[in-house]
Amino acid sequence: MKGIEALSAWTLHCMAEASEQWTAHAWLTCLRPASHVYGAVVSLRAALFASGLVRSRRLPVPVLSVGNLSVGGSGKTPFVEMLAARLHERGQRVVIILRGYRGGSKKPTIVSDGKRLRCEPPVAADEAYLLARHLPGVAVLTGADRYRVGEIALEQVDPSVIILDDGFQHLRLYRDLDIVLVDAVNPLGYGRLLPSGLLREPPEAFGRADIVVITHADAVHDLDAAILAIRRYAPSTPIALAVHRPVSLIDVRSGERLGLERLTGQRLSAVSGIASPSRFEATLIQLGGFVAAHRTFPDHHRYSPADLEIINEAVKNSGASMVVTTEKDMVKLMCLDLAKVGAPLYALSISLELVEGAEVLDAMLSRLVKPSAS
Repeated sequence: MKGIEALSAWTLHCMAEASEQWTAHAWLTCLRPASHVYGAVVSLRAALFASGLVRSRRLPVPVLSVGNLSVGGSGKTPFVEMLAARLHERGQRVVIILRGYRGGSKKPTIVSDGKRLRCEPPVAADEAYLLARHLPGVAVLTGADRYRVGEIALEQVDPSVIILDDGFQHLRLYRDLDIVLVDAVNPLGYGRLLPSGLLREPPEAFGRADIVVITHADAVHDLDAAILAIRRYAPSTPIALAVHRPVSLIDVRSGERLGLERLTGQRLSAVSGIASPSRFEATLIQLGGFVAAHRTFPDHHRYSPADLEIINEAVKNSGASMVVTTEKDMVKLMCLDLAKVGAPLYALSISLELVEGAEVLDAMLSRLVKPSAS
């Protein structure tokens, strides 16, 4: 597993540096045939569903999918949280279904039934557990077969609407609304399919989207490039804009929420195992902190006691006054003996806000989801 993580990290580095380093370009060239094979398989699968030779299965309640075309970093989980809260406030009985990547259970699992948490990490996947903690009243289930998990939700939770987290490629389950997220910084995943790029599907798949949301819209000076990239493949699809806003700090040991001003002027040791560690670091700097060290791990990394020793060593060497991580990483770190980290340990809480196109999304939701009887 460590070898795979290291190779993945090296490949991501090569994607970012391909135009500058001949070694990076050479490695991606070696991967290009695999991308062609992958693309052929993906295109054949999509064609089978589009032609009706393979059929999607429909559930008896509206299914809303939140997904993307490229792997990592587009902000699906914060968007799902915002969407679920929006529907819950309207009186809907909301169920979120995730694959449950890196969770300890391989079978359909009820992480929360909307009334109480039913399991915790490592059985529950980190993103599922985070959503369940943030959304009281919303049920969260995981499982690879999203249709079967949906059936279980109907039997045990009685939802009025289902949200699929990372569901755009899950063509086996019929979706009533496809919301596709695009990172403003890298809208087309370096323009190449996996494994030489970040694209899960060819960009033509934008044509299946009902609405495209450009996330991290405030991270670039000019959104024209991202909008033009989308318009090339989806000329009439509505486009919304979203930004990620820091909300508070969470004391990982006590759970207490603190103001962001706590970061001002502090010497920080950052810890992250996410798709975009540089973006996390930039946010800490914008909030007034000085990042003296940043220990990065692969996305979805499962922390071990040995990792805590590495983190603590970084604190000592950098002279940091506190350690700051992400909420996603916090969920996994909480399972360990945090006494080994000899500095205050905080997680940065982030929320997503639609700054343009909210009325278009709300109109789509209103057409699909019946008003609550209450």
